[in-house]
Amino acid sequence: MAEPTDSSAGASGWVFDLKGKLLEAVTDRYYRAILVVCGVYSIAVALIPFLRLVPRWPAQLAILALLYAGLATRAIPDWIRRWFYYAMLTLSYQALRLVVSTRSDGFHGSGIIALEEWIFGTLPTVWLQEALHPTPGFAWYDYVFAVLHASLFAFPFLLPGILLWRRGSDSMKRASTAVVLISLAGYLTYVLFPLTPPWMARLEGDIHHAERVVYMALCSFTSDWLSGAFQPSPRGAMPSLHAGLPFMTLLISLHEFGRRAWWVALPVAALCFEIVYGAEHYVVDVAAGLVYGLVSYLIVYRKLFPDAPGGGAPAAERVE
Repeated sequence: MAEPTDSSAGASGWVFDLKGKLLEAVTDRYYRAILVVCGVYSIAVALIPFLRLVPRWPAQLAILALLYAGLATRAIPDWIRRWFYYAMLTLSYQALRLVVSTRSDGFHGSGIIALEEWIFGTLPTVWLQEALHPTPGFAWYDYVFAVLHASLFAFPFLLPGILLWRRGSDSMKRASTAVVLISLAGYLTYVLFPLTPPWMARLEGDIHHAERVVYMALCSFTSDWLSGAFQPSPRGAMPSLHAGLPFMTLLISLHEFGRRAWWVALPVAALCFEIVYGAEHYVVDVAAGLVYGLVSYLIVYRKLFPDAPGGGAPAAERVE
């Protein structure tokens, strides 16, 4: 007599078989990791509106399909493929608005403000602006901070580009995997825990003094297009990717170049300072961003693609 089949085991086996077949078309282990991260994120973002009973077109799944098609197409040269998923990050960022618009509950903010006032005695943003921005107009350091803040847009490209030049394509793609992981983890947190930034909390009456100093300084000497790119995601304060991504860059730089990269800590510290001073983030957001940066680094560099035994390049970089 034939043994009864286990439907649940059969279903799970079918899912894993499908996953295996899909990944077979992408032979590069780094691209595979990026697809898995993007897949988990895309499915979560697509399901949230349906769970909230406010269905939205799952644009994120279409973005994932385009990413997969590009990575699986051998006709596209690798030097192009290794860069184009950054466009996917940009599209993913914009797709958040479709998901955030389905939220019917209130946004977070008052609890974080109360927590920081309890810890520090006053809100650090308010204290810093009273000390450094007491009158209208801008100080010289406001313009420096504006340029530094806008430089975050270069981090995801600059770091992999330097690693490609100095360390090779696999080091570049390993760093890119970490950038994708922290970015999508941050985007998903914005959806699940939408937090009102300090400058917006002032407009809503929760904070008595918190001007968007750095943003206004940027607007004073740049175009509307560039200053528009400065705009945050809807209620996207927690975690601060302006802290997490540069901090992860510091960890990767120290990993790849050793103590010679110590100077990267200087702009990282300045960024963490200016986003609190400029009312873009709370100190708690900065702390969360640092944790996201550390965890993303550990997952990619310690678990997924560790160095070869005895140090040196990952196994994928060694010539057999």
